[in-house]
Amino acid sequence: MKHKTNMAVATFALSACFVTQGCRPTQYVDSKGTDLVVSMNKVNIQDFEKASEALVASMVESGVLLQASRQPAALSISRVTNDTSDQFDTDQLMKKIRISLLQTGKVQVTQAVGLGGKVEDPMAKETYEAKRFLAGQSQTPVDLPDFTISAKILENSTSAGSTKQVSYIFQMSLANTATGRLVWEGEKTITKQGEKNAIGF
Repeated sequence: MKHKTNMAVATFALSACFVTQGCRPTQYVDSKGTDLVVSMNKVNIQDFEKASEALVASMVESGVLLQASRQPAALSISRVTNDTSDQFDTDQLMKKIRISLLQTGKVQVTQAVGLGGKVEDPMAKETYEAKRFLAGQSQTPVDLPDFTISAKILENSTSAGSTKQVSYIFQMSLANTATGRLVWEGEKTITKQGEKNAIGF
C-alpha cells in the first residue's frame, strides 16, 4: 500500500510539473531542427551550422578555389580569433567549415605545415617527412598550401527594456599564398532577441 501511495504522489507531482511549469522530459532532438535551445548569452550549435553553411557556400560560389594551379587546391587553417564573451573552442566552427569544404571535393587540407609549426595530426606530418627522408628528398615541406583561411568571431549586444539582443558576426578570409593577397572574404551575422533563453526558433 505504501509503495502504491508513493507512486501516486510521484505521478501527481510530475503531472503538476508539466501543467504549472511546462517541464519537458529529456529527449533527443534533431541537431539541425527548429526546436533547439536558443541562448541569449552564448553561441549555439545552430549558430555554427548557419555560419559555416553560409560562408562555405559563398566561398565555393565565388570560384576562387579554382585559381590554384593544382586541383583540388591545398588548404591550411591559420589564426581563428574568438572576440566574444562566450569563450568557446573555435575548432567547433572551423571543423564544420573544413568538413563542408572537403565534401565539395574542391580542396584538401594539408597536414605538412601548420600555424606555429603545430598541426592537428602530428603523425600525418611525421609520416610525410619520414617518407621524404627515405626517398632521399629534402626535409623542407613541399606540400605548402595554396590557400590559408583565417577567421574572427565578434559580438554586438544591446537591449531595450527587458528585451535583449545579441549579434554574433562570423568573418572569414581566404589568402592566396602565391601572392600573399586576400582573394575572398565572407561575413555571416546571427542575431538573437528575447528576454531569456528559449526553446525553438
